[in-house]
Amino acid sequence: MTHGCPAHRRRRPIVLAFAVAFAAGALARPAAAQQWPIVARDSAARMHRIGAGVYAIIHDDATTDWETGVFEWPHGNTGVIVGDDGVLVIDATYLPSRARADIALIRSVTQKPVRYLVNTHWHGDHTHGNGVYRDEFPNLVILGQEANRDWIATNLARYPAVVAKGGGGKATTLKRLSELLSAGRDSTGKALTDAQKVALARNIAQRRNEIDEFTTIQLAPPTLLFDQNMVVYLGTRRVELHNWGRANSPADVSVYAPDEKVLFVGDIVVYPVPFVGASHPLPWIDVLNGIERVPTVALVPGHGPVLSDFTYPRLVRDLLEVTRDRVRAAMAQGTLSADAVKTIDLADFRERFLRIKEFNMAAQWSGTPEVLVARMYDCVQGYRC
Repeated sequence: MTHGCPAHRRRRPIVLAFAVAFAAGALARPAAAQQWPIVARDSAARMHRIGAGVYAIIHDDATTDWETGVFEWPHGNTGVIVGDDGVLVIDATYLPSRARADIALIRSVTQKPVRYLVNTHWHGDHTHGNGVYRDEFPNLVILGQEANRDWIATNLARYPAVVAKGGGGKATTLKRLSELLSAGRDSTGKALTDAQKVALARNIAQRRNEIDEFTTIQLAPPTLLFDQNMVVYLGTRRVELHNWGRANSPADVSVYAPDEKVLFVGDIVVYPVPFVGASHPLPWIDVLNGIERVPTVALVPGHGPVLSDFTYPRLVRDLLEVTRDRVRAAMAQGTLSADAVKTIDLADFRERFLRIKEFNMAAQWSGTPEVLVARMYDCVQGYRC
């Protein structure tokens, strides 16, 4: 499908420019690592320019685990592509207030209206701000892959309702942490320092705000749908959308600015540790192979900093491939899923990920092997993937 302003163009088969590059054997390699300049910022986000009229907004986490400092709920990265007659935004973050703050950052670099919002997949940390953009820009078109539309609608309705009823664990966690602060002791009974009390009080306020904001999430799913490919024109600027299918989610969409060779991949890539809990790890391998063939000088993951080479996505692909092979070998020996989770060793990959040296990598990696092995076992078995 092709879509552009001012005229909406009719659905027709297309071949994306990077698909042509595949056929021609163009295996582009990103430029050497570089610092992408910060052109705007606020207290919890930085807006980086990664090409002419192309930006990525990288956010602090929405909520963190108080004891480890590792995120519980992050804001997804937001992409911004400015064209001749308007702006296309990629993903709408986790909390509505963050979406409003992102709009302020966007307006600091352009006064052109946001004409399109793309949801790369259904997860709430990429879609909860949809309604904020719709309210702020009445002519907005929200774009999404066909299957994702209903998943987004379902979860935009479900999450606020669950939290309103005290479910989802958020109220329970808030109560537990409030009791710790009141007692002045941590979960082991050790007295809290003054600094820890301040940090815990800040974490509690963060969580209260999260619960409050969930009540303001609006039902605003995509309104213009596509299956495999769509091209959007912002005046003369071409933007290409492609559905890669099952990877981190059932339908993961990338957004590509070919003039600048910038690729936004949503949660196909999450740095510094992949999200594997609800993933489809076997087809994910082919998707990672595919994105590496797109001519790219900047790769914007769903979470984490802008990447300028494929070193990290290759590490994720290696992890998935080796896990697949070890699961197959275990299954050939008659090992059941529950035993495979206990016995398949990914300690070698733990060491490779810990070399990334991001904040508390051990805690970020914790639980990944067990969940990944269980998901991969289902995939290899053909049971659920």
